[in-house]
Amino acid sequence: MTRRTYAAFSAALALSACAAPASTPAPLPAPASEPPMSMGAQSSPLPAHPAAPGLTMEQAVATITPQDVYARIEFLASDRMRGRDTPSPELEIAASYLVNQYKLWGMQPGGENSTFYQWWPFPLRRLRAAGAGLELRGSGGSQRLQLGRDFFARGGTAQPLASAGLVYAGRAADGVLAQGSLRDRVVVTALPGSGGSRDWRVERNRQATAAQRAGASAIVYVLEPSWTADSIAAYTRQTAAGARSLGGEAGFPQYFVTYGAAQQFFRTAGMSLDEQWRAPAAAPVVLAGVTASGALPMENADERNAPNVVAILPGSDPALRNEYVVLSAHMDHVGVGRPVNGDSIYNGADDDASGTTGLLEVAEAFARLGARPRRSIIFLHVSGEEKGLLGSEWFSDHPTVPLGQIVANVNVDMIGRNSPDSVVVIGKNYSTLGQVANFVGRQHPELSLTLSDDIWPQERFFFRSDHFNFARKEVPALFFFSGVHPDYHLPSDEVEKIDTDKAARISRMVFYLVNEIANAQERPRWDPRGLEEVRRMTR
Repeated sequence: MTRRTYAAFSAALALSACAAPASTPAPLPAPASEPPMSMGAQSSPLPAHPAAPGLTMEQAVATITPQDVYARIEFLASDRMRGRDTPSPELEIAASYLVNQYKLWGMQPGGENSTFYQWWPFPLRRLRAAGAGLELRGSGGSQRLQLGRDFFARGGTAQPLASAGLVYAGRAADGVLAQGSLRDRVVVTALPGSGGSRDWRVERNRQATAAQRAGASAIVYVLEPSWTADSIAAYTRQTAAGARSLGGEAGFPQYFVTYGAAQQFFRTAGMSLDEQWRAPAAAPVVLAGVTASGALPMENADERNAPNVVAILPGSDPALRNEYVVLSAHMDHVGVGRPVNGDSIYNGADDDASGTTGLLEVAEAFARLGARPRRSIIFLHVSGEEKGLLGSEWFSDHPTVPLGQIVANVNVDMIGRNSPDSVVVIGKNYSTLGQVANFVGRQHPELSLTLSDDIWPQERFFFRSDHFNFARKEVPALFFFSGVHPDYHLPSDEVEKIDTDKAARISRMVFYLVNEIANAQERPRWDPRGLEEVRRMTR
């Protein structure tokens, strides 16, 4: 863990102490004189570069350095930031730091009430254990499963789950369930693994997404036999505590059922779970004669507000300056959680302090550029991404500029790890933005970066970061992403593992790309087939 004490952090902490309470949507107060986090003091290791417009393109791009990248990520992902959970005081400290940087560079506020902040409501909910349950009925009678013994749960609904038939989709729900094919059914899937690993979480999320797209009313994951009563009880306690921060998960019930309990309702349907568990992916199988009903009631525990940060660099062209290119990244991570090797702070250096830093570096380069681009650029830092893309959803539903005047979104998430000379750009095939990205990549061989197409279509990353909320509003979008790694969503995602040279080069590439989009005579255009595919994925 990084343990350094920062003068800048102390200043940020002082700022957060006088910030507006999270329960009210008022912005944080502006500093009386010099921004508390202006980084002007010699004792601060963070970069301090007040705006000095007039640089050439090459000089402006040269301000994006690995040293600055390291210093910013080291601050944002330090232990004292406690994983920047949504909502949390540390998230508001991160937001304060970003705001003061944009003030330092002379950016215009793009939030609400002439501030850099857009506050959005974050209802905290918790599972009401007393009313939680799952009951299976068949020709041989009923089987009532008990929370904490037979299953644990995520999500929940305001209304009980009505009696519904069960359909088994094996281990590949996303590959065998057609959109809208299982309205008012309960999907049953196999979920191998002992829990907690990145692969286990990715598989869980992929199957849940597929079940929701198919129209299912709930999903039942069958856990492998290695899950014990103790581990079920432990996960029940963990998810019950965590439900207080799962504001975005109250709409889709997810039951994690023991292998032993699942064997019984498979037998009722005249099927062998052992055989189905080993079978390869195939068409969904109806569990004949078996229905499920139950409830995962949620109750409000509290309601707070979380910040997005919105800064604007005005465009130079009178005819185009009211059009906007949005550059986005999420500033939150998952906070403090289950200890791993004695460490419980999930620092989120790559996810997504790297993308947050990338936006800052690009913003500084634009602020110091002598010739501003024709269109305006919005630098958007959202929160709540880890809770279900909530901050970007709120911005796209309540934009602070007219939605029709947003011509493109470039989203940056996790750009500091893996292969040093490539970055995946998801969404290239959906609009002319892909052609622009390829052109910019060819124009800058000095960056030694390959802008790859999506090499993980099975992971459905298109749904898993904030560009999705712009695409669903039919704003052409690209997603810069270097891929997950063994430290994904673990305390070990720390600054020492960041390839700062790669992150700086990607940030330079993003600068060139955004500049190209902002100066183009025409807006980006959807490819008709790409738009149709995006509509199918987002409706």
